[in-house]
Amino acid sequence: MNHKNSVQLSREGKWMTMKKNAVPYLLLAPVIIFVCLFMLWPILNVFKMSVENYMVTRPAQRHFIGLDNFKEIFTDDPVFYRALGTTAIYVLVSVAIQTVLGFWLAWLLTRKFKGRGLVRAVALVPWAVAGLMVGIIWNLMLGQAYGVINDLLVKIGAVDIKPSWFSSRTLALTAVVIANVWRGIPFFTISYMSAISGISDELYESAKIDGATAPVQMFKITIPMIKDTIIITTLLRAIWTFNAVDLIVSLTDGGPNRGTTTLALYIMNTFQGSGDFGYASALSVISTLIMMIVAFIYIRMGKMGKGV
Repeated sequence: MNHKNSVQLSREGKWMTMKKNAVPYLLLAPVIIFVCLFMLWPILNVFKMSVENYMVTRPAQRHFIGLDNFKEIFTDDPVFYRALGTTAIYVLVSVAIQTVLGFWLAWLLTRKFKGRGLVRAVALVPWAVAGLMVGIIWNLMLGQAYGVINDLLVKIGAVDIKPSWFSSRTLALTAVVIANVWRGIPFFTISYMSAISGISDELYESAKIDGATAPVQMFKITIPMIKDTIIITTLLRAIWTFNAVDLIVSLTDGGPNRGTTTLALYIMNTFQGSGDFGYASALSVISTLIMMIVAFIYIRMGKMGKGV
């Protein structure tokens, strides 16, 4: 083989290598373009609007104001701090109860008993119901005069007078938490059932031989083995609860007196109600940063992926 043919083969080899290496990038290109157009650009645009005075009714007066929106939020906006506190209570209490009840239900549904398939199907129904519909359902169930919950409370002697669930902040927030817990339990149940089913039966058999009781098996085997599942499910559900507004809008609409107005609902009301896009964008940026920081700390503290 002469030198000319050798050079030609070398060039063809390099060209084939380049084409082979370029294939993954070409396959990823549509996804990257989609993310940039429909995710990255809107996010960057929100950050841009957060440092502007931008009223939708006065677009010609839109101008850069720096950190004035953020300064007003932290120094002269009592609604922000109240909404942030309401959000913290709503998310923490809801997710904590859902985690415990979801794990308990998953533990029961992984046991063998007659009619288990039917019970599993019924237990997972709330997850298929839309948030707006959940709010309407529980609004009817918690109605003071006609609600079935109040009738049951009176019949069992828990209360003498039917409570008005939507007249005070405490009761209204309790109602919102109850409705959210009812809707969210199936998500945890499904996730934990899948994780528990993946644990080897040999571990439980060995534990029984060693004399371990059911509670010991739960805390020494089951929970440690599904630790990563618990972390990711609680984190995902916390993010969804933090950002969701549909259930609250249909159940209490943020009342009474903003008592159930979460940060996400406050952002939506500011965006749609007053039309102050700049201020709403600043609230959105703060909300995003809060969730990013909380998620990072939670994953680090939970040592996700570190094993048992």
